[in-house]
Amino acid sequence: MGIILHEVDCLVSQDGGYTGADARFVDSRGKLRRLVLIDSDMLVRKNMDDLFDVPLEEGWIAAAHACTCNPMHITHYPSYWRALDTNVLMTFTNTGVRPDALCTAFQPLPESGITLHSINSGIVVLNPTEKLNDEIIDGLHNDPNVTRYGFPDQDFLSSHFKNRVKFLGYEYNALKPMLKCHSAIWRDENIRNVHYIFKDKPWVLPEDTEKLDEQFHVIHGWWWDEWRRLEAEKKEEQWWELVVDLTSLGSKGMPS
Repeated sequence: MGIILHEVDCLVSQDGGYTGADARFVDSRGKLRRLVLIDSDMLVRKNMDDLFDVPLEEGWIAAAHACTCNPMHITHYPSYWRALDTNVLMTFTNTGVRPDALCTAFQPLPESGITLHSINSGIVVLNPTEKLNDEIIDGLHNDPNVTRYGFPDQDFLSSHFKNRVKFLGYEYNALKPMLKCHSAIWRDENIRNVHYIFKDKPWVLPEDTEKLDEQFHVIHGWWWDEWRRLEAEKKEEQWWELVVDLTSLGSKGMPS
């Protein structure tokens, strides 16, 4: 089948190996060399397999920048998220825009302000190791700001991995509001993955709703088009009949 096998070291905890009933799981911790974490409120538009080959230094992660402009003036957002502030990456990018600006990664200088080091955790790329796992757990236990982070995961990751983030272009994590507040760099044809942040998700609002800003109709339509394609596929492919929705049954309905 053309599958290339790679021998890897077994990854075990400090207390020893797996002692459960299924011996086949003894080496399951070491089978992943690269993880690409993707939020469930995203829609992949183009192939992103190259994220598995992005060079990463040891102990680094890869992610796209957060948009810290706060154009909606949401009061509970961090104080350094200022509406279209000149210190915000996206405002810099809007000056002298190139056609491929959405695909251009920006690597901030180590001494740059926190806004230029803030990630959006919708996509995070990492090489899983026991050392990295222990480092993150230790950070969660000892970072004095953990309970004060407005965005618990991405603020922690932005702080913990400052100067250890390989930034990706927004093509991998195109935040929906950017279409409106940073329209100068938005290119539909460049987007690999759109991120439907905020509460007004396509699957929450009816397709023909009047509550949605007209500027977002097209990208919400992308999701509905994919939904209809999937529904048609389910009707054509018999194997879908074997898929049972157990979510409404709770834990009692789950197979043992």
